[in-house]
Amino acid sequence: MPVVLKIDSRRKVVYSSFYGKVTDAEVLGHGSAIATDPAFNRDFSEIVDLSAVDEITVSEATLAALAGSKSLYSESVRHIVVAPAELAFELATRYKALAQKSRPNLIVVRTRAEAYRALEKK
Repeated sequence: MPVVLKIDSRRKVVYSSFYGKVTDAEVLGHGSAIATDPAFNRDFSEIVDLSAVDEITVSEATLAALAGSKSLYSESVRHIVVAPAELAFELATRYKALAQKSRPNLIVVRTRAEAYRALEKK
């Protein structure tokens, strides 16, 4: 799977960095990797970093299914998607619109620096 998962217990952040080609299967399967990690805490914030993604083939149906599913995280958790490329940013923004009820604290930014600044405002 083209994703690296890091859980920083000190900063209380689950950091997922996708790279290369990202498909429906990778996006839908990543939640189980997070949930089964012994360091996972549902009260940690989440950063999904798409900076190293070369190609995205994620369908609207997958975005809708993920947005409609119950989040692994507590409702108050801040979810941040880092999407510097235009296509990734557009997909993340559409996902944000679809996930308003399941992930009300979702933010889409262009850089990692913006992501960490958004965490500090929490």
